[in-house]
Amino acid sequence: MSQPAEPTSVLSPEEVLRKSGVPFTVLDHVPIVGREDAESKLGLATEQLLKTMVFRTADGGFVLAALPVTGRVDYGRLARAAGVSRAKLRQADPGELSLLGMEPGGASPVCDLPDVVVVFDTSVTRMGTVYCGSGRADRTVRIEAAQLIELVGPRIEELSR
Repeated sequence: MSQPAEPTSVLSPEEVLRKSGVPFTVLDHVPIVGREDAESKLGLATEQLLKTMVFRTADGGFVLAALPVTGRVDYGRLARAAGVSRAKLRQADPGELSLLGMEPGGASPVCDLPDVVVVFDTSVTRMGTVYCGSGRADRTVRIEAAQLIELVGPRIEELSR
């Protein structure tokens, strides 16, 4: 198991959103991890939940995959969308999230680092208002999907199985 990464001075997703001027709301809550917590502890509608999965490439890069919380990432499709081979893509360890200004349970498609590849599932373009990670497990961002896409500028591909 790898050691947790040292925190960096990278901006958190919430700080990036504030700097951007894009309208969003933050919900403070008990720490949550995953769909069940978001539904049961926060009462958020499943169809509005956007999950972000964090991956590492063999050369140390990051790939963020954003899709509806009910979706399952097809790793082959994600690798193709990110421009890497499937064999060189792995899910990031929880300790590595600090390199992105995030913590487990708070992964977000919003990132301050320029070389991070962000891929949104095509279905996100039709989601309307979404709830996504803020970088922290005890805060959730409410934002319009179209504005999130405009801010992030992700690659948009069919990622779900």
